[in-house]
Amino acid sequence: MAILSGAAMLATAAGLAACGGDGDDTPSTPDPLANAPTQVRTTWFGISNWHYQIGDKGFILDGEVVNSGRTPTPAAVTKALTALKKKGSVDFFLVGHEHGDHALQIPEYAKQTGKMIYAPAAVCAAVVAYGNPASQCMTLKGGETIKVDDFVTIRSVRWLHSLDCGEVGNGVAGVETFGFLISTKTRDKTMNVYVSDSGAGGVDLFVPRVTGKGTAAEVVYGSPFSNLADAVRQSGSPTIDLWQGGPESRVVNQARVLMPAFSIKYFQPHHLGTRATLVDGVSVGYKLEYGLHFPYNTSEVPKLTDYLKSVNTLALNPLNYFDAWTLTKDGFTTSDNAVVKADYGLPATGPGPGKQGPNPRSGQLECTGD
Repeated sequence: MAILSGAAMLATAAGLAACGGDGDDTPSTPDPLANAPTQVRTTWFGISNWHYQIGDKGFILDGEVVNSGRTPTPAAVTKALTALKKKGSVDFFLVGHEHGDHALQIPEYAKQTGKMIYAPAAVCAAVVAYGNPASQCMTLKGGETIKVDDFVTIRSVRWLHSLDCGEVGNGVAGVETFGFLISTKTRDKTMNVYVSDSGAGGVDLFVPRVTGKGTAAEVVYGSPFSNLADAVRQSGSPTIDLWQGGPESRVVNQARVLMPAFSIKYFQPHHLGTRATLVDGVSVGYKLEYGLHFPYNTSEVPKLTDYLKSVNTLALNPLNYFDAWTLTKDGFTTSDNAVVKADYGLPATGPGPGKQGPNPRSGQLECTGD
């Protein structure tokens, strides 16, 4: 038996007390939330492009930075990645649907980063055709769970594409479209962000989606609303803190369904900055360096504006490309992103440097009867 000095005995006693004392040497239980993130940082860079940084994990939705041509533009992809990495990382990609104003650059992102893509089948096919390995792209069907780390989980939600005025969704037509519920465990709560890069609304949300209609390969999926409700329930939190709703039209119909169902606190419109924007009658093309080509005017969506006020949902509208915000337990606020904007010659705050024109889809954002 070892003989301890008085000082050593005091030190041993202090150590035992720290472990529980009275001979209880049971180790303390590790805090599972010790390293939990405290915020979700989100950056919008045109159309339905979003970058999310949660802790040490970062990822991109869609990422279309050219919106023209038939093949990817490597230099434009490199520039976007370089800029975004000044405020975070890019560890994987999500794609809502295959259209050229959303997914054209994805094969090049895959090539330059070697990171995983989670996307509809048509996008994965394009990724492979571009020379990337098939294992780099996971085909979505809806209902997949992407466990990013111990704190962040993403659930794919089979959604539906936008409908213009006079159209009614029947659950069959339209490109395969997905939204994503991003759930983040913090010390205080689970924060949910739902991002949808397209979508109709109203009764369309309750019609099951169907693929391969009338063929041996026909599959009937759940309705968009039930798919989202399932994802929210699985998250362990009954609410959605932030909804980034991306259709170019008729979003008020979605709002009337989703806001009360999930007690949504904050709303962000997007799918902005595309189409043939005219300034003083001349097309200015689509270049992020120009700055947001047209403003988001609440006067063009009076029904949505009034409805958001009636349910106390706060809208935070993008003013320019690479605007950023931070979601925490205390709220949703703008975040400085000047260092990223500088790569594109954009001002630290506000629109510019290009002169803004009218929204090319003005008059189509809300329809009679919406």
